[in-house]
Amino acid sequence: MQAPPITQPPPETLERLQTPQRDSPQPSLTVILKTPSLRVPPPSSPGTTPQRVHAVVLTSSPVVDRSEYVRFEAHEELQFRKSKAFADARKNRKRRRSISDDDEIGVAIDQRAKAEGSLLSLQNLIDAIFQAEDNLQADTSERYGNHSETTKYFVAGTADPCLSTTIQAKLESSIKKVISVKRFSQIPVDDLIRLLKLCDNALKRTEAENIMPPIDPAESDMEEWLGRIGDVENGLKSAKTVLRIMSAGREEKQIYSEDILASVLTLVKNLIESALNPMIEMRSGSDQNGAFKSALAQKKILGGVMHEVTLVLELLSYMFSNQEATETVINSSLYMVAAIIFVENATNEKDSLFGIQRVEVFRMTAMDIIAKIFARYPDQRSNIIFEQILTNLEKLPVNRATARQFKLLEGGKNIQLISALIMRLVQTAGTYQPKKRKRGITQDENGEIQFEANDDERGYETRNPEETVTTLHHLSSPLMEDAQKTANSIVNYLVQKAMNTTKTGDQPYRHLLDIFTEDFLVVLGYPEWPAAELLLRSLLLSMCTIIDGEKQPVTAKTMALDLLGVMGSGICDMVVHLREGRRAAGNNESGIAALIDKYLEIEGGGGNKANTATALDEELLDWEGPYRVSLEHLFEAKINDNTLQSACGYYLTLWSSKICTLWEKVGEKEHDDDTAIEISRCATQLKAMTLHREWDDDIDMDSFTQSQIRQAYVLTVLNLPFCQLFDRLFNRLLRCMDDNQAQSRSKALKSITQLLGKDPSILNRTQVIPFIMKKSRDASPLVRDSAVDLLGKCISIKPEIEGMVCKTIIDRTIDLGVAVRKRAMKILKDIYLHSKFEHLKIMIAEALVQRIKDNDASVAEQAKRTFEEIWMAPFYTLIGDSEDRDEPPVDITPQLKLVANERVSVIVKVAQKDVMLDVFKSLLHQDNANKNSGKNFRVCQTIVSSMFEDLLDQQAEVDKVVRGGTMQTLTVFAKTDSKLFTPEQLMLLQPYIENLTSDDLHLFRSVIIIYRFSMPQLTSRQNTFLQNVQSSLLKNLTRLPIQEVPEVVSCLWTISGILKAPDRLIRVTISCATNVQRVIGKPIDTPAEIRRVGRTLQILGLFGHYCNFEDHAAAFKTSFPKWAGGSVSGLIVDTTLPFCDPSMPSEVRKAGLESLGRVCQTHAVHFLKPQVLKMYDHVFEESDRELKKLVLEGIKGFLLLEESRSLLGQDEGVDPKGKKGGEVEEPGRLTQAAYANANDGVSTSLAQKYLKDIVGIAMGSQDAYALVATEVIASILRQGLVHPKELVPALVSLESCSLPAINQIAYKEHKTLHGKHETIVERGYMDGVRSCFLYQRDVAGDGAGALATAAGPYSSKLRQLYEIAKEGSKKVKRKLLENMVKSIDFDPVKVNVHKKPTHIEYARFVIGNLAFMDYGTTEEVYQVVTAMEKLVAGTGVAVAHSIETDIFFIKLENGEERQDRTVDPQRLKVLSTGAAILTMVWAARTYIRKAFGINEQKVRDYRHGKIKATDPSLNKAPGRNPNVNQNAVFDQIESTAMKLEDINEMMEQCRQFVEILSVDNEFKLAAEGDDEDDIDFSRMGGNTPELSGDEGAPPIPATPKKRKGSEGADKGAKRRKPAAAKNKRKS
Repeated sequence: MQAPPITQPPPETLERLQTPQRDSPQPSLTVILKTPSLRVPPPSSPGTTPQRVHAVVLTSSPVVDRSEYVRFEAHEELQFRKSKAFADARKNRKRRRSISDDDEIGVAIDQRAKAEGSLLSLQNLIDAIFQAEDNLQADTSERYGNHSETTKYFVAGTADPCLSTTIQAKLESSIKKVISVKRFSQIPVDDLIRLLKLCDNALKRTEAENIMPPIDPAESDMEEWLGRIGDVENGLKSAKTVLRIMSAGREEKQIYSEDILASVLTLVKNLIESALNPMIEMRSGSDQNGAFKSALAQKKILGGVMHEVTLVLELLSYMFSNQEATETVINSSLYMVAAIIFVENATNEKDSLFGIQRVEVFRMTAMDIIAKIFARYPDQRSNIIFEQILTNLEKLPVNRATARQFKLLEGGKNIQLISALIMRLVQTAGTYQPKKRKRGITQDENGEIQFEANDDERGYETRNPEETVTTLHHLSSPLMEDAQKTANSIVNYLVQKAMNTTKTGDQPYRHLLDIFTEDFLVVLGYPEWPAAELLLRSLLLSMCTIIDGEKQPVTAKTMALDLLGVMGSGICDMVVHLREGRRAAGNNESGIAALIDKYLEIEGGGGNKANTATALDEELLDWEGPYRVSLEHLFEAKINDNTLQSACGYYLTLWSSKICTLWEKVGEKEHDDDTAIEISRCATQLKAMTLHREWDDDIDMDSFTQSQIRQAYVLTVLNLPFCQLFDRLFNRLLRCMDDNQAQSRSKALKSITQLLGKDPSILNRTQVIPFIMKKSRDASPLVRDSAVDLLGKCISIKPEIEGMVCKTIIDRTIDLGVAVRKRAMKILKDIYLHSKFEHLKIMIAEALVQRIKDNDASVAEQAKRTFEEIWMAPFYTLIGDSEDRDEPPVDITPQLKLVANERVSVIVKVAQKDVMLDVFKSLLHQDNANKNSGKNFRVCQTIVSSMFEDLLDQQAEVDKVVRGGTMQTLTVFAKTDSKLFTPEQLMLLQPYIENLTSDDLHLFRSVIIIYRFSMPQLTSRQNTFLQNVQSSLLKNLTRLPIQEVPEVVSCLWTISGILKAPDRLIRVTISCATNVQRVIGKPIDTPAEIRRVGRTLQILGLFGHYCNFEDHAAAFKTSFPKWAGGSVSGLIVDTTLPFCDPSMPSEVRKAGLESLGRVCQTHAVHFLKPQVLKMYDHVFEESDRELKKLVLEGIKGFLLLEESRSLLGQDEGVDPKGKKGGEVEEPGRLTQAAYANANDGVSTSLAQKYLKDIVGIAMGSQDAYALVATEVIASILRQGLVHPKELVPALVSLESCSLPAINQIAYKEHKTLHGKHETIVERGYMDGVRSCFLYQRDVAGDGAGALATAAGPYSSKLRQLYEIAKEGSKKVKRKLLENMVKSIDFDPVKVNVHKKPTHIEYARFVIGNLAFMDYGTTEEVYQVVTAMEKLVAGTGVAVAHSIETDIFFIKLENGEERQDRTVDPQRLKVLSTGAAILTMVWAARTYIRKAFGINEQKVRDYRHGKIKATDPSLNKAPGRNPNVNQNAVFDQIESTAMKLEDINEMMEQCRQFVEILSVDNEFKLAAEGDDEDDIDFSRMGGNTPELSGDEGAPPIPATPKKRKGSEGADKGAKRRKPAAAKNKRKS
């Protein structure tokens, strides 16, 4: 059968096929077969008739290039010992990697035929293209491509012939096939050059096209845009063809045209920069919303363009890895792909035009190009790292979600693409790159031809172990050095940039360093990224260097500590992962498991790891060890992911380096044969793997799970330097807990907290917990807060230490820092809820109770919530969901009883605290903020019921103490809410008030208090019980101690109100009044009579206070016929007044005043009686403090009742006297409500009349008398009875009182007043400073401005004043500081040195306060330092001048000398005092600058206004350095103020001051810049010194700022004068 004819190729084609190509490495063999079945076209024009030929061209078998083959023979004489860990996994096979691709010997016949077919197909296509081009050149009458026959091959209407897109695609595909079957070398080079020329035409035609879609386009616009898209697609196809040809491995230089390659790059670069990158960064809803929508409509077309560009980049990457390129091409490519790397991808698909994943593929292709260039061109590495990567880092997004879009093949978190690139570059630097050069041919001893070995291969078959390791060292050491150098350069750049920026700054380097660190830690446990360990190691060492540097700024140290904490947490994660993975493996006895067990045993042993490191390394580095498992895994993974080539190479280098290090370690001792053989064997295999990718395949990877492979790699990482540096890292953190800067100490504590969160076993290290406890007493509140937080973390991890640290945390509940107190309370709550020790719970409850009345409202609120959680919340699930207070108490179940007993046992112990009442009132108070008040009420009901059950069981004599505690606790609940008690429970208490004995007095008192508050809820149904109680109380009235009588009388009046039968009380009152009146005018001499009259007066006053007898005046009229009538309270007042006379015995007078005050409290109109006022005037004029206290108690009681009446009206919205007739009011309120209208003006009159006396008592001592007066002042302020400014000095003084009760009241009222009337109150602050000085000097007996605190550091006595000022406006705060400094200044001529108090005493007080003030911002520190320097540079120069002329008699400039050289003692006293004041100012200024780390340049910049007011650094909290000696400056200030007793001390003080001004360079700098115009007074407070209107501030003396060269200066004097340098130059 005749075969179908085929077209004959042209003669030139046939000639090419028959003639062997000179440049082709494989000559072809031509065979002519005589067969009629073949037809080829003639070499004539297309119209010529075809001719028949009988020829087929067959190629000969290619010559096999064996230059790439190397003989590798096993070292049979080496007796390899099996690894104990992996002996069961051996298979003893030989594995070869990357065998030469040119070996075709075993290719099957059909595969060869397919290869020939692909080649022929490409040749035919090329011939057809050239034929069509020849036809175009033959007809030049029109433009190319206008003939219909050529439109198939060329684009119509082009100036130069350009292949059509279809033909380009077909051509590129054919070339790809021919290359894949290794026949591309048979294509003539001239044809390839001609094809490249055609492709270049298309590239140049489209290299400047703009493919951005038009916004709101017309139909014609869209047609034009689609045409441009078609042209660009054609250009991209041409680019692919060009790159296919250039990357095919041909050796002809003319193929690699730089101009054509430049055209490819120009086209791609234009598309990337003008279209693709801008469209990637487009977002919906942005200012480019229109362009985004327009592009989104053409998403499919544009996506195709991006896909084509990506393919072009892939081919470009392949070309760089296989062919040499010029530096111009390399640089152009790098700049092009760098723009892709740093383009910002969208975070969600909605905002992404191309799709997130497609863009990431696009960016990864660009990354691959950089990596390929980096690997092939070492001289470009510096350019790649610094110019293309590091300098562009600021373009990266700092948002973690936006930055991390590189998906790891291993799964888990994403990382940054740039992080992956950096790691890949480091791995590439450590990967062995084979040298591309031909090797020579030599003959061996048998005359056989063989190839010369490369330099790296020589010595490969050595038998000496030491030589083997040395050879491996020479091979791996340069690679590790390159990798280390690359990693260091990257890390150093990042660190240097980050040190100069902050997280809040404009540049992102600080954030980026965090992100990079986190990325490296994410992949630290993945074998695919071994360079992460090297980068982290370099970063860790860099951070340690920063911490060790003495002159490093605090921002750099805090950054280093932050990163050390993050890296330490990463190391802990690795250990925990290994530990948990081993635990999950169970009883697995594999070799990996055994090694893990050994490592964990060493890690947890706490001993010296160095002793066992070498032994462990030997097993880890064994040929069948974890390194081998990890590397085998990487080689298998590389088959499917070529990007892992660098990971394989670097990990192999790392293993080789560790082997060499191990050899050096064991080399210190004599090698045994087995060790040497094993190391040599491993070194031999590693060298073979490095050079030839071949080794003994003696391990079965199928027997390892992915988890085991991961653990094997983690085990190797944990034994690399980064993880082994953990101890150094941890020691740096501990050491920084004692750093000079508070921020560093706090950051170190927080970093350790991070580590504990990852690995609790850190607590087992010695002295960690005591060290943290020590830091809880640090001078900085920031450090104390971090230390307390860390202690809480320690307790949660290791509960058994709660007893050891609980006391430390309790001490922090009274910390000066609000945040510290709140954190301590939170931790104590957790301890309380989990602890089983009752004594700890009692300690915690007692500490928390004190915070209910904290000065800070947020702390008090947290304390209330804490008690709700520890005492109330556990009952919620047991009492039901009902919040109705009227429901009866729930039944006490065993479980409920158990919970109640746990709480009651603690509550009873804490009930003695007065503030316990406030605790329960806050829990039961009904308002919108207290949503659980109903549940809390029912819980308290349950607790009360449980306690009554306990009372029934506590009847034995031994239970007396417990019974007393229970009863006292019940009084707290009774005062909280009377409805907590039922009538039945009250009846159970009746036996305790009958048959009263001295032993039962405390129980009697508790029962009476319970009855007083709880009986108002009883009704007439309990009449019998009430009558019995009334009888018992009246029976015991005369037998009770007087301190118990008030509660009894109050209870009796409550009962009479319920029974509506006050007759018995009226009779008792009449009896008391009658007995008192009988002794009026009679002498009271005997002690018994004095006691009887005094007791009767007190009882009478109590009945007048609690009982309202006004409706029963008739009964009193009957008993007192001489009474003119009026109010019954008036009768009692008139009866009491005679006994208040100064002529009465002291005890009787005290009883009378107390009784008078009690009656007037509830009947305030009597306060204004002339007789009463006169009596009070006498008391205040006398010196008897007891009498004054009694008067103040009476006034205080009245004012508090007025406050409660006002609050009651606000809460209920009605006047208290509007109660229903059946309701019984709380005792005292009824009287108060009835006389409410009569009280108008009484409180104001009393406050204004006796305010001065009250303030005098408050500021006259620090005891109970002062406390009562302070409480009166507080009530006056709360009611607004006087002008706020009048009491500001008193409040400022009382805030410094050593009695906590007084200073807390003063602080609270001052803070409230400042918040309401800041502009008024601040005017009295300087008066307050002076008043506080006098108060401290005269009352406290200590005129120093600071005192040592319990925590150790000194604290300013005006601290609370400044704390309140800081919460107000900045202007008030600045003005206060400015005026305090100005108040120190003085007139050198008129300074007070004799009249007490002297100015130096006041200056000592103010300077001490300024030195130890807790400044809130850095600007405040600058302001104080600047103001102090201004003061010394001004007044100080004048004082120094006077000292030199008047004391030391230095010659004047005009040569005149003082004739009288006698020192005037008065003048010496004045000048030495001035010198001492200025010396103290300078000492304080120097201490402040050192303590807060303020340098001279910063102060000068602030002084000259170079630091803007909006500079964020000014508002930062300054950190005080605790290592700056506070005692030294305190002692210096104190000694300077005191040592002016004799002439010698005064002369020495003058001499020291002159020396300071002469020698101190800082003073010279301050004096040089302290012209009046140099100070920015507007920023310091808004006023110039001359215009400051504070009445308390003395005027600034008009002294010269500099020593002038006129009067008083001696040009010829050799002694150096203390003038400023500038003025000296003038003279």
